Amino acid sequence: MKIAFIEPRACEANIYSKIYMPLLGPVYLGTILKNRGHEVSIYNENILMPDYSALDADLICITALTSTVKRGYEIAKKFPRENVIMGGVHVSLLPEEALEYARQVVVGEAEEVIIDVVEGRRQEPIVQGKAVEDLDVLPNPDFSLIKGYRMSSSIVPISTSRGCPFDCSFCSVTKLFGRKYRFRSAENIIAELKSRDARAFFFCDDNFTAHPKRTRELLSLMLKDKFKNWACQVRCDAAKDKELLGLMAKAGCSVVCVGFESVNPKALEAYQKKQTLADIVEAIRSFHKSKIKIHGMFVLGGEHDSKASIWETLRFALKEKMDTIQMMILTPLPGTKVYDELHAQKRIFTRDWNLYDGQHIVFKPKLLSARDLQLNIIKAYGKFYSLYRSIFLLLKLRLRSAMFRFMGYLILKEWIRHNHRMPWLLEISSSTGRT
Repeated sequence: MKIAFIEPRACEANIYSKIYMPLLGPVYLGTILKNRGHEVSIYNENILMPDYSALDADLICITALTSTVKRGYEIAKKFPRENVIMGGVHVSLLPEEALEYARQVVVGEAEEVIIDVVEGRRQEPIVQGKAVEDLDVLPNPDFSLIKGYRMSSSIVPISTSRGCPFDCSFCSVTKLFGRKYRFRSAENIIAELKSRDARAFFFCDDNFTAHPKRTRELLSLMLKDKFKNWACQVRCDAAKDKELLGLMAKAGCSVVCVGFESVNPKALEAYQKKQTLADIVEAIRSFHKSKIKIHGMFVLGGEHDSKASIWETLRFALKEKMDTIQMMILTPLPGTKVYDELHAQKRIFTRDWNLYDGQHIVFKPKLLSARDLQLNIIKAYGKFYSLYRSIFLLLKLRLRSAMFRFMGYLILKEWIRHNHRMPWLLEISSSTGRT
């Protein structure tokens, strides 16, 4: 069969529209089907927009996040419903919604069911996937299947584990991958890394250092093979293990993406983060001491956040010299505890999934208005990602930091341009041009 996988683009400017890093799900599934003998093409709309009127495929497989699912449904409507299968986080949580546009929806991990679904042995409308217990049996994702993707000039995503036991109240990861950690062996990961001709790697695990012993084994092999220039996602506790932190630095870790979430102790407790403000400060200083840059991720708009919380977060990020930040608006993703609570309280005022991207307010906050939350976060972003700060870093010859600050400045300007019809943004459109 001729099978086309499609990853829809987001409707808004965001970091993923500037750094072309595809989701791994379609690549794993496409590789499995290619190895089975099917003819597979993968289209990531952020990389290459296909001509849908001329797309020659027997089956269309669409993978969507909540923020991209509306676009996914638009794509699905271009084809006969019986030719469309959908999967991904959002449709796994709301499969009945997706069935309006697809003949079948695969819920959860699809690697062990995709062949039977495609070849017609599983015909039920909602197909329950199965967690892959031994991740080493999965093939190395074949990125050559992605049209227009050049690995040699890209940041290549690598998955070394699945699952997360922490179950933060706003996160949907555990709904898809479960609360049990599953890991690839260090040797299996090294074999994949050696097969890649890439300028950089991103370990896209939700917590790269979740199993310190396993991570140390992997880092020791990476150090031996002299891998450089990679990034990962970790929790604060990664910085407490000095041996592990030293290995990360020596093995070429250049950036860590850390879910700090808040500088408000009450908010941290409500998010069930199991970390304190002191832990956050210690982690930032330890990473920087090891010459590892920090992308700090915060969630604002919770029950304990006021207008002051936004500016306290900005001051904290500037004081601690964070390299880049995300100040995400709390987003009640379907299937999360936050969604259930806000929905029960009738505080969610839109189900326009395009807005569920962490940059738009979609519910009524408790301690400030929706308008004030949206407005002040954009203003705070404007202060952090100012053109002035980019130029200052450039003059200091901190070229990488200047580049990322400037990228943030451009993304912010583009976001405001896309959202100019929102009345509260009119008053800051000119000011962000000066900052």
